[in-house]
Amino acid sequence: MSSTVESGIEKPRRGGGAAARRMARLNAPVVYPSTTIRNLPTYEILAVDGLEAIDDHALGILENVGIEFRDDASSQIWRRAGAQVDGHRVRMPRELVRSLVATIPDEFDYHARNPERTVRVGGRNMIFGPAYGTPNLIDLDGVRRQATADDMRMLMKLHHVNPAIQYNGGYTLEPMDIPVPHRHLHMVEGSFLATDKPIMGSPQSEFQARDCIEMARLVFGSERMDRDVVMTAIFNCNSPLVWDQTQLDAVRVYASENQALLMSPFVLYGASTPVHSLAATAQIIAEVLAGLAFTQIIRPGCRAVMGVAPMGVYMKSGSPTFGSPEVSLVMYIFGQMARYYGVPWRTNGAKSGAKEDDLYAGYDSILKVYPAILGGCNLLTHCGGTIEGSLCISMGKLAADAQQILGFQTLLTGVSFEDMEAALADLARIGPGGHFFDEDYTRAHMPFLDEVQDNERYETWVAGGSKTVGERGCAWCRSMLERYEEERPPLDEGVRDALREYVVRREVEIPGELV
Repeated sequence: MSSTVESGIEKPRRGGGAAARRMARLNAPVVYPSTTIRNLPTYEILAVDGLEAIDDHALGILENVGIEFRDDASSQIWRRAGAQVDGHRVRMPRELVRSLVATIPDEFDYHARNPERTVRVGGRNMIFGPAYGTPNLIDLDGVRRQATADDMRMLMKLHHVNPAIQYNGGYTLEPMDIPVPHRHLHMVEGSFLATDKPIMGSPQSEFQARDCIEMARLVFGSERMDRDVVMTAIFNCNSPLVWDQTQLDAVRVYASENQALLMSPFVLYGASTPVHSLAATAQIIAEVLAGLAFTQIIRPGCRAVMGVAPMGVYMKSGSPTFGSPEVSLVMYIFGQMARYYGVPWRTNGAKSGAKEDDLYAGYDSILKVYPAILGGCNLLTHCGGTIEGSLCISMGKLAADAQQILGFQTLLTGVSFEDMEAALADLARIGPGGHFFDEDYTRAHMPFLDEVQDNERYETWVAGGSKTVGERGCAWCRSMLERYEEERPPLDEGVRDALREYVVRREVEIPGELV
């Protein structure tokens, strides 16, 4: 390397330029990507005959073993549709299931109140969303404590300006200072006030589902909601083979209102499924197909998504594990099956059983995200700070996760021959021994930069306070929250007042101690 190049590299390292460069990047305009369109091939484990075998086994489970719909109204809906019903056990002819699932759209738009934030679900599209439902938080001061409504709203604001996240809302944290029956009201109101990205609703009961729909109607209007998806919710089957009344009541509400349903068995591999990747996948597919088919009985053509949220089990204690190889195999095969049926699919991402921002927090998370990325997932949840097996969000890890997700979004775009000649022209002009740092093309096409990782020399790191990834991540979060105050999305004052009036009225009508 020439002395000129050495000087060009070493001077900023020794002159304190690292902090200046980092601040320049933090203060640069934030680019908010919408849908990521994958230009990478998906990873295919099974050949077509393998997919057909899984399909045959899954439909055989529904025909012969059956699945319980533990709700009188839902089981009777199945009876009228042509299934064999014995109490709550429903056995479904395979052609009935096939015909119902075939009515699900393979892609749909997930609308935001800001049209520029609307995203596409399905096909080669992939979107990323925040973690949700965790009752604890390691806050910006590094203190672990119970989450509050203010914390929930803070995360909604953060994810509004978090460029890694394309949809927002839902229980970004479980607000432990609000009575359980009232939490969904504050969650939906907070979502609409904090962000103009697409949002999620609550699936936890019929009345909560109706409240979410009615609050969305105040923002979008009835005609728009009958036509477009403006809200999604995740519905969990209790593996093995049970859809319970609470979920089914809410499913009927969302489906009848033409809002998207993410049908996702809650899976503990080896505890609620067989300890066999293909057998477990067949069971999960059966559970998902039953849920998907039910949505189409309620409203043919309503948007629905195949979901899987698999976790492993630590067989010495029964605790959930994350990133296990067996679970990764299930995710790859599940993605293939979703494409086989022509239905979008979702799973969860950067989750960990770690208790702090340590090495295993990163290992668990990356081993959860990679199968989703390579397996062609369309909608990835839990992309923000989850540790303790979904019992806590770490603000430091949230920032680190955001950087990793941004890196994956860059990876998914693949490669292009566009502008290759211009880049090679720089090489011809610079010649042997030169460098590309000062070239216009380099500045216009900067490689991905992780804003949380510290890549400086050890001495520089020590001089800067020897900050951990958690400390650097919290600093990133603070800077993004400051940015939010400059970019707070507007909301019509009349809509804001209508939402507040709805929340106040329903808090009076709904008993606070309801369980």
